[in-house]
Amino acid sequence: MRHFVTIIASTAVMLSCAIAAYAQNPVPKASDVLAKYGEVEGWTVYTNQTRGDCLIVREYGPGSVQMGVTPSDREVGYLGVFSKADIGLLNGAKSEVFVSIGGNLYGGVATSTHGELKGGYSGGYITTDSPNFKRDIAKKYEMIVFPETTGTFVVDLKGTYKAMAMGRKCLKH
Repeated sequence: MRHFVTIIASTAVMLSCAIAAYAQNPVPKASDVLAKYGEVEGWTVYTNQTRGDCLIVREYGPGSVQMGVTPSDREVGYLGVFSKADIGLLNGAKSEVFVSIGGNLYGGVATSTHGELKGGYSGGYITTDSPNFKRDIAKKYEMIVFPETTGTFVVDLKGTYKAMAMGRKCLKH
């Protein structure tokens, strides 16, 4: 019962959390020029020379996790989870997604991308300006993703703290 109450309380926090919606897709397009800035603990930091921003990427099995800031507001971050597997996403489709990080539940609207990414990836991203979400991503070691269209999967977050620090340094250059 206590666990259920914690989930309900976390859901209330998640719903009050400011999840920002931006018209411009923050995920780099296949045509964007990316240059490797550095590597740290399994994450690669890239500078997007087309947009003038930076992102961090981690490959896992058939997928990839990507994080960065939106081009229009560097206080708003995005988190993208992508796969080479056909997961039946239509480009631009929106669906509700929930992630659990360290027992805290966050939600947002994932916007799917398909056919615009290098390497045949498709997936979705959420944007947020929540300091709690950013802190959990940096300090926790796994994220459980519950997309509406597929089963639950776990993403290893090891090294995100150092990767995010390198990403901030990249943004200053």
